[in-house]
Amino acid sequence: MRFPAAGEPSAISLIDQGIAVQHSGPWLRRAFSRLRFRSTSATPLPAPPSPEELPDRQALARERDRLQRLINTNSDWLWEVDAQGRYVFVSEHSRHLLGYAPEQMLGHTPFDFMPPEEAARVGAIFGGIIAGKQPFSGLLNRNRRADGRMVILETSGIPLLAEDGTLLGYRGIDRDVTEREERAARIDYMARHDALTGLGNRPEFLSRLDARMASGEVQPRTAVVLLDLDFFKEVNDRLGHASGDALLRQLAQRLRDLLPPGSLGGRLGGDEFAVMLADQDVSDAMETATAIVGSLAAPYELEGRQAVIGVSAGLALAPLHARDGATLLRRADLALYHAKHQGRGRVCLYSAALEVSARAAEGLETALRRAVAEEVIGALFQPFYAARERRMLGCAVLPSWHCAEAGPVAPEVFLPLAEKTGLIIPLGALLLRQACEAARQWPPALRVQVPASAVQLRDPHFPALVEDTLQASGLAPHRLRISVTEAMLNEAQGAAARTLCKLRALGVSVALDSFGDSAMAVTTLLSFPFDRLRLGGAPVRSVATEPSASVARALTGLALRLGMAVDMVGVQSPQQWRAALELGCEEVQGELLCAPRAAPLVLEELFCAPAPLA
Repeated sequence: MRFPAAGEPSAISLIDQGIAVQHSGPWLRRAFSRLRFRSTSATPLPAPPSPEELPDRQALARERDRLQRLINTNSDWLWEVDAQGRYVFVSEHSRHLLGYAPEQMLGHTPFDFMPPEEAARVGAIFGGIIAGKQPFSGLLNRNRRADGRMVILETSGIPLLAEDGTLLGYRGIDRDVTEREERAARIDYMARHDALTGLGNRPEFLSRLDARMASGEVQPRTAVVLLDLDFFKEVNDRLGHASGDALLRQLAQRLRDLLPPGSLGGRLGGDEFAVMLADQDVSDAMETATAIVGSLAAPYELEGRQAVIGVSAGLALAPLHARDGATLLRRADLALYHAKHQGRGRVCLYSAALEVSARAAEGLETALRRAVAEEVIGALFQPFYAARERRMLGCAVLPSWHCAEAGPVAPEVFLPLAEKTGLIIPLGALLLRQACEAARQWPPALRVQVPASAVQLRDPHFPALVEDTLQASGLAPHRLRISVTEAMLNEAQGAAARTLCKLRALGVSVALDSFGDSAMAVTTLLSFPFDRLRLGGAPVRSVATEPSASVARALTGLALRLGMAVDMVGVQSPQQWRAALELGCEEVQGELLCAPRAAPLVLEELFCAPAPLA
């Protein structure tokens, strides 16, 4: 059996030669199995058929024509190559698939129609197939059409062997699966990427990190930076989710622009992002992480409105801190938690000391859960007084916890932990109930002030909780004051304004506590509905000297002009008390006047006015 040389014309004749053609019906497979391609250039003309042979010849001709039409109209492309891989037969459907006429393809190999890198890839696969004279099926390969467009073909074929087993070539079929593969690629991309930002999602980031850590390199230097956005939820609440989405898209683009070559950015979920840095030491990684934090924290323009967020980062490196992806990520998360705990807006590098702190925090969290469930966290009450008459007007609640394992735990330690774990909701409800029940036993003129956390301000059920607690305790709403700090408002801006308005509608007064200890003090004062502000923090600590005295006068004057009452908290010296009088403050509170005490001791203080000013 001889195959035509390149460029020789081919004719179809029928023989008994089997072939398993993929993707075709049984009738086509049976028909195609009988095809043979033979050169006609040197074949002598056959003798005219005898009258007896003529009907059989005519029947064969009709079947041949029918098979030829079937081949030409089939949506798949039929082909045959010789032992050198050159096309010796190509069906008409090549025009549709590749844009080439069959005669243009004869003498060429399939690799001539592939991009070089694809030809190398497929050629490597075919090397083993041809060496073993094996059939193949479902081989995907990219081909360039005559018009330059790329198509993806699915190729199947069987070897053609001489009687002695010599490989004569291959015969097979190609199918256009471009749409199928592109659809599958889109689905795969969507499964591995965040739809909003286009960054890799958590599974993709973890997969890429694991692949690098297990890449076989002796010690692949890899750094992971975990990023958490501070105050992003407040942007959503204040400007709407559409603006929040726009901010995230801008942030993702900034991240792409900052990443060094070989790095990877990902959105792990919500407002948490991650970066994988390749081949950077501690110094380089810290520098890159610091630059990322600074860039992402710069203001965002959102349809004419400006939004500002904070960014905290935790950094861990391999092999310095871990030798597998899961451990590296967990230690970067520990560093991130430490960065947020230290005041946000910074980069923290993992160290072994953080593991010790984490274990202690885990133990403290367990103890805190038990303390909240058993209601062993109590309320202390620090009186506040009329600044001039020096008579007691009420008490501010301060949470107090004596842990059985750790001893006394300061509020600044366990309250952030309660917020992080969600325990602040039941803890806040407990303190509110204790405060209202205690105040119900006091004379009607005394008020009680209870602090609210950012989590409570964001909780849509908080106003209803306050109303239910007042009704259950029998305390009149005007005797309850809810206090918040500027830091809490920054965390729950939009939700905070709505919550404060609902509380005022109940008859509860609201106060801005420790006012003035923030660069955003004036903006905060103008943005929320307060009945009074309680001046505290840095302006009070040095209120007797300039320039703090001028700052305190300006803030107090602005609040008074806005119709708010002004108090001073954290009073620890006679000079601060005098400054409160000069500023026109109505109430004063601090260690100079009275330390926090248990509820039963509050009434004793009622009859013991603080010592007069010297």
